[in-house]
Amino acid sequence: MAARFEAAGYATVPFGTPCDVAVIHGCTITGKAEHSSLYAARQAKRTRADTLVILAGCPAETLGETLRGDTTVDLTIGQAGKFAIPELLHRLYPHRFPAPATSEDTVSTPRFDTQRALIKVQDGCDFHCAYCIVPTARGLPQSRPLAEVLAEVKKVTAAGFREVILTGANLGRYEDGPHRLADLVRGVESLPAVERIRLSSLEITTAEEAVIDLMSRSTKLCQFLHIPLQSGDDGILAAMGRRYNTDTFRRTVTMAVEKMPFLGLGTDIIVGFPGENDRSFENTVQLIRDLPFSNLHVFPYSRRSGTRADTLPGQVQESVKKERLHTLVEIGETKRRLFAERFVGRPVSVLIERVDTNGTGHGWTGEYLEAHVTGASLSPRQIVTMKVDEVDSRKGSGFGVQGSVTSPFPGRDLHAARAGLGRLAD
Repeated sequence: MAARFEAAGYATVPFGTPCDVAVIHGCTITGKAEHSSLYAARQAKRTRADTLVILAGCPAETLGETLRGDTTVDLTIGQAGKFAIPELLHRLYPHRFPAPATSEDTVSTPRFDTQRALIKVQDGCDFHCAYCIVPTARGLPQSRPLAEVLAEVKKVTAAGFREVILTGANLGRYEDGPHRLADLVRGVESLPAVERIRLSSLEITTAEEAVIDLMSRSTKLCQFLHIPLQSGDDGILAAMGRRYNTDTFRRTVTMAVEKMPFLGLGTDIIVGFPGENDRSFENTVQLIRDLPFSNLHVFPYSRRSGTRADTLPGQVQESVKKERLHTLVEIGETKRRLFAERFVGRPVSVLIERVDTNGTGHGWTGEYLEAHVTGASLSPRQIVTMKVDEVDSRKGSGFGVQGSVTSPFPGRDLHAARAGLGRLAD
């Protein structure tokens, strides 16, 4: 969206700065997130009364009708129109907003806040989990054509990005004719300028088996999987409307770790879902202890109007949610530290995100460990091999790793380094 505005002749400024147009691209996954989006819109209007405030994305889909006549939000623009706002502004307010300097179908190179390029390949979901508003906000699954995705990847790598992240509302549902997610990954991997590929969250029962097999053999695909669990209790999973049970989840993770002993494994957990009692929570705790997670994202259940879970009996007290959240966060920190310790003395690849004034590089390993690297002439977007010397256990570090550069790390050499890790694991 920012790239479209800039291509149309606008300048982007930090939020809170007086401006002609303020776009709030909000979230509606929870009621709290939705309220935060509206709060940001009010902030923008207070900064300058004549600022045109636009609420875009999911909140526009869920709140559009209710905001008619609202004096804070001037326009609501949903998913379909959010990438053509400059053109829309000129059509609606031709005397205030000039015609874009580029045509509407000009595809701009996106702007990113990281040194990794995010490539959205899919949107929408039809799983209708009991707690989730995404199917209402995003609609049915739809995927971008494979050729279009590859063209965008070529564009961002030509702009200097060396790692791309493939994302989607339900990434595993990617489908372009006969092509599925694994086919898309193979296509991206075939592009010479791409050195690392990372996947966003992948729902179980979609494309995980093919992806795990490809990941175990790939020279470019980062060995990190984020597979949402949400609960470790079969009764709660059924109430949530999830499409698997704990045995299925356990088998999938076991298969992945057998193929990739040093796999980074992330998951999402919701605590305090309606009906979650002490026993079902303990089942969740036990499953998390049993499986080799390296990243836990734990959330207290938040009631969301428009979802089935909002009217379920057995709503859990907020104080209980907080206790359970604290328990899982502590377990997650311990598991992340133990995972990081496995890499001490071993080589990892690191994409440098930034370099501080002391010359220390900061970035991420392929397994999604935060890394702090010492070495000569480091620069953002550089991929290096780092020998891990120790675990960074400073408060707030998230148990990352520290070490020194041993050599530049082109993506084509990733397989050799992984082979070394495999031998050490054996």
